[in-house]
Amino acid sequence: MRCIAILLLLNVGLFAAPLHWTPASFRGLTLGRAHRQDVVRTLGAPDVSRLNSGGEELTYKARGNHKGDLAVRLDRSGTVIEIQESFPVAIPRTQFYKELGQDALTAHFSIASCAGDVLYRDPRGMIELTLYPARGIVLWPDQYGYDFAAMHYFAHQPGAASRPACVQH
Repeated sequence: MRCIAILLLLNVGLFAAPLHWTPASFRGLTLGRAHRQDVVRTLGAPDVSRLNSGGEELTYKARGNHKGDLAVRLDRSGTVIEIQESFPVAIPRTQFYKELGQDALTAHFSIASCAGDVLYRDPRGMIELTLYPARGIVLWPDQYGYDFAAMHYFAHQPGAASRPACVQH
């Protein structure tokens, strides 16, 4: 019973206050500080470059740490804000716990389609992500919810901290 109470308090604490988020580092690129030219110097020329309303996305085929495709997202100023590695095959949780440690946190999120598909923290949300806030890493589950399909490196904590106004309570 005591363990359940402690877990409940930890989960409530996760949503009560913002996490202390450390910007991720990927192959020497510190997200939030690295720029496009740093990415090209480190990873080489991208296989695909695409402009969008928020900035630019550079795609690198099969160049991730786990042989996955990389999507490097830059803001309008050319600063790296996210790197996503999509794995060719889902990777078991146990492998990541060995690789990154067992100090991961679990948080639930929802997507507000009324706000342009904004991801936001929601204790009752159906999307359960595994976070490593001290490393700036988020692991996205596969369609079965146990193994991981992608690894995200972020400059800032992912998702909106509060529910968008258009979402019903």
